[in-house]
Amino acid sequence: MAHFLIAWELGANLGHATRLRAVALALKARGHQLSFVLRDVVRTRNLLGPELGPVFQAPLLLNAVVKPAWSMADILLSCGYDSARTLSGLVDAWKALLELSGCDALLVDHSPTALLTAQLAGIPALHIGHGFSIPPRETPLPIFRDWVSVPASHAAQSDAQALASVNEVLTAHGAQPLQRLCDLFYPEQTLLCAWPESDHYAGRDCAASDYWGPDSELLPGATARWPDANGPRVFAYVRAEHPEHADMLRALAGLGCSTVCFFPDRAASTTAPPESPLIHYSTEPIDLRQALSECQLVVCHAGQATVAQALRFGVPCLLLPTQTEQFLLARQLERCGAAINAAAVARPVNYAALITELTQPDGKHVAAARAMARKYRDFDPIRLTADIASAAEAVVSTLLNDAWVLTGIANRPSAA
Repeated sequence: MAHFLIAWELGANLGHATRLRAVALALKARGHQLSFVLRDVVRTRNLLGPELGPVFQAPLLLNAVVKPAWSMADILLSCGYDSARTLSGLVDAWKALLELSGCDALLVDHSPTALLTAQLAGIPALHIGHGFSIPPRETPLPIFRDWVSVPASHAAQSDAQALASVNEVLTAHGAQPLQRLCDLFYPEQTLLCAWPESDHYAGRDCAASDYWGPDSELLPGATARWPDANGPRVFAYVRAEHPEHADMLRALAGLGCSTVCFFPDRAASTTAPPESPLIHYSTEPIDLRQALSECQLVVCHAGQATVAQALRFGVPCLLLPTQTEQFLLARQLERCGAAINAAAVARPVNYAALITELTQPDGKHVAAARAMARKYRDFDPIRLTADIASAAEAVVSTLLNDAWVLTGIANRPSAA
């Protein structure tokens, strides 16, 4: 059996850790040994549990100055890739963790420095993620924040600066330099866990078979207790950081919607959400299998898993993105007709009008969401998790004399 080091380096919230948890459980069930290197070692404690394996803090650039990012190269530059000296410190820390763990292979989600370290250490890696964290194989890496003007030379300059730091570090360790920065994201195996409609980088040169589908397993949760109301049933998942969440909730109540609202940080909200008999608040996750089978609208911040789960049930979405990654996904889903991106609507937003438009039984948004559900009716997120586990085994199979029977992996495409 193999020892996998499972890494998450960049990105906020717990979506990355949730995706890794499902694969980790599958690998553990197959008898493999696991270690974790995570960006957030506090909020993941209850999610992962100590029985899966030891957890280490991911090396991160302290006191990093957050700057506007137009491409993935810009994100790298803000995280230590602006100089080889800074990047070397992070790589040395990652290298020490790899050696300490004694791992055979890496399984990473949004962890570019872990991938870089694996390359110079000669350790095979599997990279999984949705569209945003796996940029296209293009030079320079594409501009994704295309609604803000940027000099024409910006993408190439950022790409070249980050690539220079990467190659200086690789050369210092006696490893081959990269020809292109995008190659950093494509180790032995890279799996694009998205649908074409939910790919943040619209128009990338991929065949439909290159998309493995989004991680969207339905986990147990509290029963959705729908308030007694005459309007449509709405499941909302909101956070206090969105400045207009209270306006949206007031609109739901004003329309007579029966709303179940998962609001995990409600106590932190500086804007008091409306108190209404038509809104049932919960700080505990809701049983989405039940809620989505019974509601007519989902409101959320455009997290990939929540949106994918809604569309698998044919439920349209009102999306309230709070950052660039979410905005890109919201824009894609609005383009396919199954959602409205509230961030792209002129201010002040008439949330009542948007909700009414989305919940028309014979409306275009309902039709588009149901078309998505039909298109992906055979998609099985549990099978996706098993396929990712098999792909991880395939990455190290040659090192372990092909000791495993790799079920199904030969029939799956590689996004690399």
